[in-house]
Amino acid sequence: MYRCFDEFDDAVAILDRDNTVVRLNRSFQETFGIGNDAARGMEIGDLIARHLAPLFEEGNSAGRLIDAFRNREEVAHGAYRMRTSSGEVCRFSLSCRAISGEPCAGERLVRFRENTPGRKEERARIRAESVFATVGELVPYGLWVCGPDGDVLYLSASFLELVGRTIEECRHSGWLECIPLKDAAAVRSDWRRCLDTGCRWDRELRIPDPDGECHIILSRGAPVRDRDGQIVFWVGINLDITARKQAEQLTAVRAAQQAAVADLGQFALAGAEPPELMNAVVRVVAERLGVEYAKVLRYLPREDLFILEAAVGFGGVQIGTEKVNGGTDSQAGYTLLSHEPVIVEDFDAETRFRGPALLRREGIVSGISVIIQGDEAPYGVLGAHTRTLRRFTRDDINFVQAAANVLAQGIKRKAAEEALGKSEEKFREIAQRSFDMIYTCYYDRGITYMSPAVTRILGYAPAELIGCKCRDYVSPLSLAEWEEAQKKMAGGESIEGLEVEFRRKDGTAAFVELSESPIVENAKVVGVQATGRDITERRQNERLRQQAFEQIERNIEQFAVLGDHIRQPLQVILGMADLTDDPRTSTVIHNQVERINEYITQLDRGWVESREVRAFLRRHEQD
Repeated sequence: MYRCFDEFDDAVAILDRDNTVVRLNRSFQETFGIGNDAARGMEIGDLIARHLAPLFEEGNSAGRLIDAFRNREEVAHGAYRMRTSSGEVCRFSLSCRAISGEPCAGERLVRFRENTPGRKEERARIRAESVFATVGELVPYGLWVCGPDGDVLYLSASFLELVGRTIEECRHSGWLECIPLKDAAAVRSDWRRCLDTGCRWDRELRIPDPDGECHIILSRGAPVRDRDGQIVFWVGINLDITARKQAEQLTAVRAAQQAAVADLGQFALAGAEPPELMNAVVRVVAERLGVEYAKVLRYLPREDLFILEAAVGFGGVQIGTEKVNGGTDSQAGYTLLSHEPVIVEDFDAETRFRGPALLRREGIVSGISVIIQGDEAPYGVLGAHTRTLRRFTRDDINFVQAAANVLAQGIKRKAAEEALGKSEEKFREIAQRSFDMIYTCYYDRGITYMSPAVTRILGYAPAELIGCKCRDYVSPLSLAEWEEAQKKMAGGESIEGLEVEFRRKDGTAAFVELSESPIVENAKVVGVQATGRDITERRQNERLRQQAFEQIERNIEQFAVLGDHIRQPLQVILGMADLTDDPRTSTVIHNQVERINEYITQLDRGWVESREVRAFLRRHEQD
């Protein structure tokens, strides 16, 4: 509880209900030279008589205080001149009041407060200087305090260590003049402007150190003014922000590299030819990596050689003819052998492989190389080099590898497009010679390709149908069946043997047997690829055959009716012949009736045979 009084600057004594000293705070002990253990338990009058009375400048002051305390009188702001333990004579105001809060209720607090003119400010100044000194040693490059005109009042030890000067030297020449600054004239001009105008000081200082590196110091300061607004001194701080600046710079470099790789990717997707893409890659790698040289080498496995296909920085080289040995004769060859990126910090100290003449004659010292992947084997190597000693980082490798990957994808894409073009060309050649109608139709663009056979089948030239919809040429009789098939196509189902009636250019009908396959892009059906065979003649033959069958059926029916109609009159004739009185005539009639009846029997056999032939033809048609 009582420890909190140790933080007071005033001298404090705690008395119990019997006027006995309970505790003296630290300031009381230091100010009057009285130990807490010696004073504890002493009656306050005795304490004043033994220890404080000799310190009063006025002789009767101690007696009056003793009487007031023993009579429990209130003492408020009494003024006394007393000597301290250091021998100085200071002015104190004395107060004594009861403590009301628990657990100290009933106890009294005696306070000696120093109010010597100027003494408090001096102590505050000394304390402030000690705070500056303490904080200054905690901050690299430290704190500084200057007078109104910029003359040095305080510099932290870390600041002095930075500039290699003493405080006396800095006071003589000025704190900025002691720093080996870059752009010193501009910096000192800014400081002079701050002193003249009273504006805040805010500047980044570049300070080289003995190792050749440059430290970036953020120096900030502000004027401290008195009550009248006059500047009494300047205070500032110097903070080393070299690491932060390096991190910001590195972040900006990496962001620029990522943006450059993205731009290369867009360039590749836009259909850039491989030579154009290679030239763009070597330029970007050299620029964003901060090196003088970059190159693309294509590997020829049969010869174990590399051919230079793109380069920047190399002088007097022939693109497409310059050769580099493979294997351990070159960095590129060793890269393929190691199956991973290869970094060279110093070619003169390199023992893993020999440097090729292409690099040696340029005086290249450091370099990095990565593999450009192909479909089944490496396409080649992308390399970046510099004439200065450099330590490449993992981020540098990632950047160069990303550029190589973009190049690899561009080369693969172009190869795939060429293969697809050849495939399409072959398809078109086949389609051009095909007897069937072949076409491609997209839902949003209509017909994009139509083979020449359409002219023979529908009478249109292929160019007349480009951009048109197939549905517009379907006969109303086939439209329902056509639309049902398109619904299946939209679900990804292929259609075989769909017979559709189309309108020819001359208005006549043409029957086409279609086989359709869906065109799928991004998991969505976007069109149809179809072949159509002209079955108009077949449909006409089927109609004629049907007509023939119907005629045969009618003939058979007529044969059956005709036989019955002939036999009935013959029976009548035979009956009348039997009634005649002339036997010879009757015989002749009977003979003729039998002949006619034989003819009818032959017709009956023909009718049966016709039915059997008809049944055979129908079975054959179904087969």
